[in-house]
Amino acid sequence: MLYILEGAYPLLFVRKAVLAVAAGLTAVVALAAPAAAAIPIGETQTGTTTYYNDAGYGACGTQINAATEMLVAVSYRWWTTANPNLDPLCSGISVQVTYQGRTITVPVRDKCPSCDATHIDLSAPAFAQFASTDPANTPGVLNVTWKFVSGSGDNGGTTPPPAGATGQITGLAGKCIGAAGGATANGTAVDLYSCVASSTQQWTRSTDGTLRTGGKCLDVSGSGTADGTKVQLWDCNGTGAQQWVYTAARDLVNPQSGKCLDLTGASSADFTPTQLWTCTGAANQKWTAPV
Repeated sequence: MLYILEGAYPLLFVRKAVLAVAAGLTAVVALAAPAAAAIPIGETQTGTTTYYNDAGYGACGTQINAATEMLVAVSYRWWTTANPNLDPLCSGISVQVTYQGRTITVPVRDKCPSCDATHIDLSAPAFAQFASTDPANTPGVLNVTWKFVSGSGDNGGTTPPPAGATGQITGLAGKCIGAAGGATANGTAVDLYSCVASSTQQWTRSTDGTLRTGGKCLDVSGSGTADGTKVQLWDCNGTGAQQWVYTAARDLVNPQSGKCLDLTGASSADFTPTQLWTCTGAANQKWTAPV
């Protein structure tokens, strides 16, 4: 459920079933729920997942944006208290989700009031690690296995997430993208150039949706969404500017903007910089990435 603050009083809104509150009423609306089960850390659940993209206050009492952040809402049945500051689920518990051999770990930040115990609701960027969130193409529901784990999936750049596949990312003319000049400083441009034995052309697709090289993340400058926004290296920070989905069509899509990693001017020349651009299906937006 999401909390939308009005003045000093939290008015309680539930995802998928908004509670109408009369104008001017200063009260806290609460829902009765059955007693919750203990958190079975490490116990595999077989169930389903959907996705959502709400923004506001999550059930852990902090602001969330399910359209841009990696997180999960779990069934009300797992919650033991109505106080978000006291519930064990809000104390560093994450969910590890596996679908067709791919696994991600995301922090519990919200409650799903309509989910049964084995159903979870992933944020849109988390769901996009498994399948499309495009309304025209999404399967909507996936059969998954999942389990509660101790520790946060929202790494904030301090603890590397479990590593996925590592290798070069190639584009036009079979060339690679990498850090300009082999640098790793914040703000370093990510360019196309001939593939060489450079560690800064080696990218890891981490389970948190980031692409990492040299201890940094592939980042959209200033968290921008406009066509032509620079793509660079930056300290990993868990924001939507560092989320990338590698699609079946070989696009690298930033879910926050819905736009693609693009080669400026559709050029294959060495040192062509990358940028964010509306997805067009053109060759300068097609990549072969480690899987």
